[in-house]
Amino acid sequence: MQPKLTVTEAAGLFGITERAIRKQIQDGKLQAEEVSNARGGRSGKSYVIPVSSLPVDVQRKFWTMSEVAAASDVGTAEPDKPETTGIPYTLAELEHAVGKEKFREMMAEAEYKMEIIEQAMNPPQGVERTIWINRLAKKYGKSAATLYRDIEKFQEWGVLGLMRKSRLLTQGPQRTSIDAEVEKFIRAKYLDRRKPKPAHVYRETVRFCETNGHKAPSRASVFRYISDMEDFEPDLCCLAREGEEAYWKRFAEKATRKEPEFVNQVWMGDHHKLDMFISYRGRAIRPWLTVWFDVCSRVVVGWCLSDQANGRTIALALRHALLPKKIVHDNGTEDVLELGGIPGMLYIDNGEDYKAQVRAGKKHEDWEMSRETRGICKTLDIKVQLATPYHPWAKAHVERWFGTFTDQFTRYQPGWCGPNNEDRPEGFDEKEAHEKGLLLTLEELSERIEAFLYDYHTTVHRSLGMAPMQKHFSTPKIREGFADERALDICLMDVERAAVQTQGIEKFGTRGRPRWYWHPELPAYAGQKVIIRYDPNRIGELLVFHPKTGKYLFTATNKELLDFNATKDDVQEFLKRRAARRKQVKQLLRESHATLEQVVAERDGAGARMKTGEVGSAKSNVRAMLGTEQVVKQREEQGKPARSKRQTKTVSALDEYILREGTEG
Repeated sequence: MQPKLTVTEAAGLFGITERAIRKQIQDGKLQAEEVSNARGGRSGKSYVIPVSSLPVDVQRKFWTMSEVAAASDVGTAEPDKPETTGIPYTLAELEHAVGKEKFREMMAEAEYKMEIIEQAMNPPQGVERTIWINRLAKKYGKSAATLYRDIEKFQEWGVLGLMRKSRLLTQGPQRTSIDAEVEKFIRAKYLDRRKPKPAHVYRETVRFCETNGHKAPSRASVFRYISDMEDFEPDLCCLAREGEEAYWKRFAEKATRKEPEFVNQVWMGDHHKLDMFISYRGRAIRPWLTVWFDVCSRVVVGWCLSDQANGRTIALALRHALLPKKIVHDNGTEDVLELGGIPGMLYIDNGEDYKAQVRAGKKHEDWEMSRETRGICKTLDIKVQLATPYHPWAKAHVERWFGTFTDQFTRYQPGWCGPNNEDRPEGFDEKEAHEKGLLLTLEELSERIEAFLYDYHTTVHRSLGMAPMQKHFSTPKIREGFADERALDICLMDVERAAVQTQGIEKFGTRGRPRWYWHPELPAYAGQKVIIRYDPNRIGELLVFHPKTGKYLFTATNKELLDFNATKDDVQEFLKRRAARRKQVKQLLRESHATLEQVVAERDGAGARMKTGEVGSAKSNVRAMLGTEQVVKQREEQGKPARSKRQTKTVSALDEYILREGTEG
């Protein structure tokens, strides 16, 4: 039935008075029908105005705003829908949310609407658009209001406006078959650190409903609800079920750092326990690799392979990075490759982060940089930056390199064991492989790593577009020059304060067997605490520095530890210094000799504990001042007179006779 308006309703749509509407009817401007059974106005007549006779803009206003439109749908008209306020998703997102099959159905429905809209927007010649739209509405069983709304949606949003809105993209999944209280219970049970299975959640839900008088949902409903949680709230599920560390890795926003512009501008340092076994001192162990990685050129500037990772391996890897590299060609000739230098910044793990990774078994407990390494950084003005705690991606470059090293090198070596039990080769037994001699030694693995690094440095890097070595030499360095090797070795020695006693400096002894270091000038500092430096791999000598000024004084030695091939004169001088002690000292001396000799022999037989790359002398004359160059010069000068002063004493024939026959003879 065609809707009709009263004069009052028409005046409201036009925004004019009722008298003006009546005048337009009398003037023939508006088509109206006279109603005889009405009360009538001043003229005694009452009118109703067909909506179709109104101007187009007034009809549009009527169909979109009037509540009468909902009651005048024709045939199987669609129910009124609220006016669209925006579509916050794309066609691709809609397809992903509803699936391909459902999306094809929705697209077919939208194309059907587009055909009707095209007809509505192109009325036949001589037919008013309003009349034409009303005809189309009757033809397709729609209301004119629905057709007008479809036209508006199409003009504003295109084909997406003609498709039904997806509740999955606007409100998220909703299960009307699950009560609100039951839904809360399901979420609380599933979002548990113990990672309960959906079947367990369903059983607990049934018990909860029986106890509290709720309607129990079906097993399929609970499983679908949990599946929707994983699909639409993956971050929440990850945080609740897997913990903060997994959440940070998968969902936390990551900051993107600007790539360094200069070589040696930033070095990243890290340890890595290799996924392979080697033979070491009669047993099979997994070695550690410590590296310093130049971020700009992707070059491994320094490395150290060892049985365990600690401050000493960090120092040795840094020493290797600060010095030029020695390479041996296939023909046996040696050359110097000036990779490395002096960095502007060292980027390392945060101490708290390493403690957490140690507890998880992922890191070694001794990462902290030694006091000597920190001293080198201070002397060379190298900034040390700690990575953000608990953020492994903060050192993404070196972590990614370790992944490349594992994929391209470690997994193809004898003794490969895999990162976990699942990837462990079937039937692999490291003890059996060690007994059969199938595992590499530390020295053999070191040689293979050296060869791999050369190949890696000369292979085109995908992100650089060139080889790392080419990038290293074609890009300006942040600082020129290298450190002096001898001065650097002194700086990397362990530093302590030691009290000077009348017997000398006591160090590396036990309660019953003290060991003393001596120098003729040492008594002048008795009662004071001097500064000493020593190499842990050569503890037979101590470099002594002034307690106040820090100036190098001399080198104190211990004959027990310095040289087992002592001359007759050295042994006699040593026995004279020990004569004032108790009689049992001579027996302790013989025992200490035997014990130390055995320890040294075992150590030499076992091989090296740590291994770094070979270093050489820089071709350029640029040297970084470390402050210990004067110590090197003084030690060289002290060594020369010591050799020149030793002269052969002339002995007369009478003296030779007395020494041979004895005084009593």
